[in-house]
Amino acid sequence: MRRDSALPHISAVVGAALLWSTSFAVTKVVLPYVGELALGAIRFLVAAILLIIVCALTRTNLRAPWRAHASVAGAGLVGITIYFTLENYGVALATATDAALIVASYPVIAMLAEVAFHRRRPALINVVGVLTAFIGVAFVTIDAPAQEAIHRPWGILFLFLGGVAWTAYNMISTRKPTNVASRQHLDVLPTTGLQNLWGGIGFCLLIHLLPEGTTINLSSPAIWLIVYLAVGCSALAFLLYTFGLTVLKPSQAVAILNLVPVFGVVWAVVIAGEEVTILKLVGAITVIIGVVMSSRSTLPPSRKQRTLDSIPQFQKESRL
Repeated sequence: MRRDSALPHISAVVGAALLWSTSFAVTKVVLPYVGELALGAIRFLVAAILLIIVCALTRTNLRAPWRAHASVAGAGLVGITIYFTLENYGVALATATDAALIVASYPVIAMLAEVAFHRRRPALINVVGVLTAFIGVAFVTIDAPAQEAIHRPWGILFLFLGGVAWTAYNMISTRKPTNVASRQHLDVLPTTGLQNLWGGIGFCLLIHLLPEGTTINLSSPAIWLIVYLAVGCSALAFLLYTFGLTVLKPSQAVAILNLVPVFGVVWAVVIAGEEVTILKLVGAITVIIGVVMSSRSTLPPSRKQRTLDSIPQFQKESRL
């Protein structure tokens, strides 16, 4: 993959990361007015309606084989319903700073998943990076804020489980041959809109199971913040990220999300009024260093790949 050809996709993921970096602090401010599940349902259904309207105005095709729609539905339920349920409850029980910094460990989870599913042995630098990242996360989680709630450990656990859900979403979205953005005749725009729609539907189904997350007591500032979450952090951010995944590998896309904790901590201070201690800053730097190390493309090739690499080019072509 040429770097210049991937630049627009890298830029798109960077833009998504910048938008998502604000979501933790904004969510923390909004949650006292809207329950965790109600916020998810409103946010993603509004985003889905906006994107589907854009599809209609631009005459974008929403028709595709049933497998494409099944893949979109699965990605929406996993990457939106499950992930953001865990994130919303995690932010509610912990802090926006915790969420922003723990997200930095997600590339490590993605790398471990690729190693497990592709049966590749990680290089030494990847192993050291994983250990370094988790040491940094330990610094973050053991540094209890003065106003720490008794349920903060549960919030941290939910945020970590969100990393598993997010990794699964990336693997579903880029899985071949059912890559919904390129293999099944669904463009990025309808893919994003339908994922948001299914994610919103999933929240509506969860509301009946977890009614404590459905409180609604809106104020004017809260309404505008929800609109921002729906338009900016849901519709536009997922549109950019889905576009990036049409070319980038899951580990590459998730590695770019290193920008999320950097800016997320800033927004947690500016928007949510939280304090960042020296220990958390040390932990954040340690996490980012570990993630950079674990994201290095130093995985040795699999046995199948080594066999293919040893075959002359003209023999490869004759086998195609």
